Amino acid sequence: MIISTKHSKEVFDFLKENLIINLNIIGFIENQPDAEIYVDNESKPTGVVARKDYFSYIYTENDEFLNEVLSTLYNKEGYYGFSGVYRPLAEKIKSRFKIDWDSRCALYYMPNKEVDRNLIKSTVQPVQMKDAETINYYYTYKDETSLERIKIDIEKRQSSAVYINGDIASWVLLHNDNSMGIMYTKEKYRKRGYAVDVTIDITDKILKSGKIPFLQINEPNNMSPGLARKCGFVHDGIYSDWFGIII
Repeated sequence: MIISTKHSKEVFDFLKENLIINLNIIGFIENQPDAEIYVDNESKPTGVVARKDYFSYIYTENDEFLNEVLSTLYNKEGYYGFSGVYRPLAEKIKSRFKIDWDSRCALYYMPNKEVDRNLIKSTVQPVQMKDAETINYYYTYKDETSLERIKIDIEKRQSSAVYINGDIASWVLLHNDNSMGIMYTKEKYRKRGYAVDVTIDITDKILKSGKIPFLQINEPNNMSPGLARKCGFVHDGIYSDWFGIII
């Protein structure tokens, strides 16, 4: 039986059993107190679903839980999105539905407890709210809701940027699941090391807050993996997929 519940120690303890795989679900639940959360057992869950609006986050190794979730929560006609799902689980879900879109990602995380801030060669500061529209303009996945999401990211979470004579040159934000993203360097400012500067800076901020920095890199992206490794991130063969289904 699928039970609607709230975030609890039991939910977090279950997710932390496979911590790296579930960093995004944990972050989403922490940042979205109004998210719907479902389990099969409140004291000893074998699976967790967290969702708000279009997107869902899910983790389980129990096929019975997965089958019941899919038949109970995703049984009405419509469009549903899944965020950063551990690939073996994502493949099981995708085999059951018509796929609307699919973005396959590699998960990188920081295994160290600190970073070398000596790698930063420029002055780095938090992103200013006035630059939200600029960031949205360059955002690969911008849509009618992305500007508002970016504003929330700037207001509520860590961010890092390099400014040149008041012009934002390079930046990185944290999504609402605590993953690093929306990274970009304007073309005229490239090859100056700014991407390393902002990456090291935000990674340091995340580590000092007691969390594990991580990011999900779309597989066709052949530039970001090198940057991630240069800054100390590791892959460990973990893949997490974003996709949409149509019912």
